[in-house]
Amino acid sequence: MKFADFTNLPAKRQLDTLYFTGDILANRYEGEHIFLLYNLNGFYVELRYDAYNNRLHQVTAFRDTDKLEPYLPYLN
Repeated sequence: MKFADFTNLPAKRQLDTLYFTGDILANRYEGEHIFLLYNLNGFYVELRYDAYNNRLHQVTAFRDTDKLEPYLPYLN
């Protein structure tokens, strides 16, 4: 799946795609949020969850490796 195809999907389909074909790379905690980083066909997707209410707040797809910086301590 290409970047534009993923970003044009409805939110539920994006999550299904990540679950079935994405590779989870790392997770991190920041305040009350949990961030999950996925690799999907050469681009990245970050999920931001509210840890206290167990709710998804944001899905962000990106190609820019500068956005990986917060995850560097957690990547092998």
